[in-house]
Amino acid sequence: AVQEGQWSAEPDGVRRRVMVISLGPIRAVAAQGPRHAQSWLLRGLGAAAGMSTAPTRAMRALPPMVAELGRHTAVPIEVAKSLHPAFYIDEAYVAAEREHIFSKHWFAAAHTAELANPGDVKVIDVGDTSIILTRDKSGTLHAFYNVCRHRGARVCSTSQTGCKQLVCPYHWWAYRLDGTLKATPPAVTPQEKKDVLGLQRVPGLETFAGIIFLNQTPNPPPLISALGDLPKKLARYDLDDLELHDIKDYTIKGDWKLVAENFVDFYHINSVHPELAKFSKVDNHLPYQGRGQYVGFVTAPLTDCGGPGDSHHFNPFPRLKPAESGAALFFQIFPNLSLTVYPHSVYTLLTFPSRTVGHTNERLSLLMSAGAKKQDCAADEYTEKCQGLMKFVTKVNDEDVVAIENLQVGLHHARTQEVLGEFLPKYDWPIHRFQNMVLDGLAGALLNEGLMPELPSEFEQTV
Repeated sequence: AVQEGQWSAEPDGVRRRVMVISLGPIRAVAAQGPRHAQSWLLRGLGAAAGMSTAPTRAMRALPPMVAELGRHTAVPIEVAKSLHPAFYIDEAYVAAEREHIFSKHWFAAAHTAELANPGDVKVIDVGDTSIILTRDKSGTLHAFYNVCRHRGARVCSTSQTGCKQLVCPYHWWAYRLDGTLKATPPAVTPQEKKDVLGLQRVPGLETFAGIIFLNQTPNPPPLISALGDLPKKLARYDLDDLELHDIKDYTIKGDWKLVAENFVDFYHINSVHPELAKFSKVDNHLPYQGRGQYVGFVTAPLTDCGGPGDSHHFNPFPRLKPAESGAALFFQIFPNLSLTVYPHSVYTLLTFPSRTVGHTNERLSLLMSAGAKKQDCAADEYTEKCQGLMKFVTKVNDEDVVAIENLQVGLHHARTQEVLGEFLPKYDWPIHRFQNMVLDGLAGALLNEGLMPELPSEFEQTV
């Protein structure tokens, strides 16, 4: 039973209200798992806040029952239960999770195509953290915390193009696009002091597949250490040369994890997406999974059905193998990038937890292969075809939003009734994998691959 109201004394001296939950028979379920099936969360969560790779700023402590609540998920899928509803609705947990997941791991911030030109500036917010992305006059990308060094005011409130400098609206402190302090009008600040008062830089910035990834850990490990074998799977798709067609922003009344889990849940296609099901059938979804911080599967073969995504509308990526030319690839790159790769285009979902528990800011982007336009297709006709594809993917996403928001409401009732979700291994292995990345990620660790099921690799054998 869930009992609210107990107070705990945390190491920082702050007393916080926490929840106490008895899992009853769930302890027995966890005990049935093999000895190696204990996640990093359960082995070392107590020391997570003091890890050497943690950000230098103080982070909220995770509620003390997190390890116990996660125990029933951090076992093989055959005996596992879905994450406890508290992981999606409890305010103390969600606030701490934003910092532990998004401060210790690489996360996707934006497409490089959104900052294609010098002077482009983009603002992203992850919970209480605001970050400025810039491309300076030399073409170099930068990421800074959106905090003026004078009094801490927010420097930028919106994304912009053609910027020469970043000016804080409070006292007009001005920063160059490389983050260095330029001026403090009307005061004259010595150069030696300016040199140490630039915007604070986000420690890690790398790009992959045309996407900017950030890491807030001092001296972070290289991005490839998280991606595993995923770059090899995407090597023939020329994703660095994509052309941005359109963007749609969403505010979703659902936890960011539910957005990711819904993306990898192909089991719901028939019930939620009747149009999508015409060419992306449930039983045509095959694992395309290797080692790395991602969930991967494919739809193969795709079926032309008279829709805007049919193969005859666009040229495919030129270097694809035959099996890839007839397949759609789906990758959830932990934590917040949902990547759909068609033979001719890509659409992505970038999700960011908001300051409000159970709310997510999402950006859907459609990008086309640089050679997608057929030679005999007029420019206006090509634009119309791209708009038709955008309309289709946004319709699918609109349907997903309804399902996600309904699930968020349902989880409040599930918590009250102590209902824990079941896994069907054939269909739910992607969700089990993602939820274990969350559990291990809370301790700053990578997924314990030894816990994951062995999956068929028939598609991989064709490529």
